[in-house]
Amino acid sequence: MRRQEAQDLVAAMPPAREGWLGQTVAGLRAEAVWLAGSLGRGEGDSWSDVDLLVVAGDLPLGDAILTLEVPRNGPAGGRYVGAMYDIGPLPLWVDWYSWPASLPAPRDARLLSGHGNTGCRTLFESLDHHGRGPGTATDPATFALAMLPLTAKFIARGEHSAAAGMAAMLGITDQAPLVDGLRDLLAATPGNAVVRTRIARVLDVVAALT
Repeated sequence: MRRQEAQDLVAAMPPAREGWLGQTVAGLRAEAVWLAGSLGRGEGDSWSDVDLLVVAGDLPLGDAILTLEVPRNGPAGGRYVGAMYDIGPLPLWVDWYSWPASLPAPRDARLLSGHGNTGCRTLFESLDHHGRGPGTATDPATFALAMLPLTAKFIARGEHSAAAGMAAMLGITDQAPLVDGLRDLLAATPGNAVVRTRIARVLDVVAALT
């Protein structure tokens, strides 16, 4: 992939992400929907994932091409599901939280629809204070497919320590450039062909940019 093509794909992500976000939130039936994370704080970039807290509503996972449920990442009495959506330029990762109505939203979250109050804690502080869901095992292949583009994101941002930590968690400890290690892991990981193709595109983009 040429560098200019990679740059164009990355530049197309924010409007595609905003379009997906607006359409998705408009279709949700919930007491409230909050946008957390870097986008909620107004600090997002082209690589930012979407963190959404849904109060008293269902999570729209039907269009996701990959889902990873990790109860420990979500609140007790609620739910956490990471999901990958094929929105066009590059796949979009969304952290979905079913958020208990009794728990205030994180202090830096932004209300997108409905009504509610924010508390005095960040997202992770809120989870630790309230209590998290139970720890359960995840499918290794699904976990690897979910983490590959997230690791690539850190490489693209130049956050080398974070990328190395994520890669080590995936069993990649001594390969340079690191994106080649991610490619090798993708080749060795079984999974849906559409998901693997979209992840391969992310890795091609990061390789072209770095």
